[in-house]
Amino acid sequence: MTIRLTIRLFASLSLRVSDYDHEKGILVDAPYGVTPEDLLKDMKIPLSHIGFISDGNKAIAQDTLLADKMTVSFFSLVSGG
Repeated sequence: MTIRLTIRLFASLSLRVSDYDHEKGILVDAPYGVTPEDLLKDMKIPLSHIGFISDGNKAIAQDTLLADKMTVSFFSLVSGG
């Protein structure tokens, strides 16, 4: 069973994914039981570069089980100011 997710990358994280679309993010099909940490591993983004993960307007943990049609946003640990 697979689920469809939208992944949003903010600040310098978007530079790690070629052809990243800042308006749409990335649509991915992932296996049931996937976590934000799993997504980061697939994108080769170290967890140590992440300061905040959210689903919509709420923070989620790196080990949260993701559900179909979620929008998972990753924010870098440090962004410009």
